Amino acid sequence: MSEKRKYVGFYWGMCFVSFIALMLLLVYMPGGFWLGLPTFFGGLVMAMDWV
Repeated sequence: MSEKRKYVGFYWGMCFVSFIALMLLLVYMPGGFWLGLPTFFGGLVMAMDWV
């Protein structure tokens, strides 16, 4: 069996960038904070290889 190549660095980058976007949304547009949560948690789950 061959293993798929995992792009963990990309997923961590997506997680950190979306975290920064979440903080900016929280400060400047608190109602839009919820829009960034799926990307943040999706990146975190893929980076930790929980899927």
